[in-house]
Amino acid sequence: MIRAKTLLSIAAIALLVGDGAFALFLTATAAPRPATLTVDGTFPDYQGGHLGSNGSNEVAFVFQITTMLPWYRGQVQALSVTLTAQPGPGVRLVEPTTLFVRLQRWDAGIRTTLAGDLDLLTAAGPNRWTTANGSMHIAPNADVAGSSFFLAVSLSLTVDYQDGSNYGMAGWEPDTRTTFFDIRTDVAPHGVVALAAGVIGTALIVAQWRRSREPLPDDAMFRPPP
Repeated sequence: MIRAKTLLSIAAIALLVGDGAFALFLTATAAPRPATLTVDGTFPDYQGGHLGSNGSNEVAFVFQITTMLPWYRGQVQALSVTLTAQPGPGVRLVEPTTLFVRLQRWDAGIRTTLAGDLDLLTAAGPNRWTTANGSMHIAPNADVAGSSFFLAVSLSLTVDYQDGSNYGMAGWEPDTRTTFFDIRTDVAPHGVVALAAGVIGTALIVAQWRRSREPLPDDAMFRPPP
């Protein structure tokens, strides 16, 4: 008859194996895949050095941020950023200089920055730029995990207008941000440990069961009790 202690051990081992297998399954099905996040916004009319309402002096920007999703907590994430501009007919030249990308989250109704990276921009075609040092990198703290994270951008730029005036701004922020995404906890190490513990526990129970099935020696069967 199987003892209650043995039954509890078998149940614990089954729980460990199931937990470990499920953790590894989650890791395999949630492997990071390429994703492009977009931020767009319109730099307003500053012809003559003050805010105006002439639409022909506005510049529409699109920031395309390519990364791997989902992110995992404690890991440095590489971002490939491309910036394109569509200046109005009243704009002669657009000169963006630096780009700041920030990882943010709403915290008690406040937009909170958790990590970020700043890089120079270099031309990649007509009204098109990319980061000068290749990929940008976001390194959130090891305790940052959960849902509803997003990326926001700010741009330093100078705009030259057809009338000969120009206007520069450091840290202009579009009104939009990327869609929300998750930062997950990597459960693969937990899954490996749980499976290993389950295998070891199974081996111990099998060894104990085999010992209990071994026949007693002849002299032990007839030896009188002390």
